[in-house]
Amino acid sequence: MKTLEQLLVDDAHATMPDDGFSARVLHTLPRRAPRHLPWKAALILGSTALGSVLAALLAPSGTTAMQGVLDLATARYFTPGALAVLGTAITLAVAGAVLAADE
Repeated sequence: MKTLEQLLVDDAHATMPDDGFSARVLHTLPRRAPRHLPWKAALILGSTALGSVLAALLAPSGTTAMQGVLDLATARYFTPGALAVLGTAITLAVAGAVLAADE
């Protein structure tokens, strides 16, 4: 004896004769428009570059990215250098996620 789930699966896979109606409808539908916009990647990468530059410019003078990485490595998370490195890394990660999600 088949379970209810097996009966439902069998019913879902069963074909219904429609005398070619489905094929005619699918043939008359317009083609799907391409979703890829050529300027979208450039816009995202440009804003990423702008965000990275702003993170570097807003960091206090004399702060280097290497010092920020060293601060992060020694668990000093709220120094100006560490915050500048974190801001740049977050900007790049968000841009990468947006580009990956678009594909």
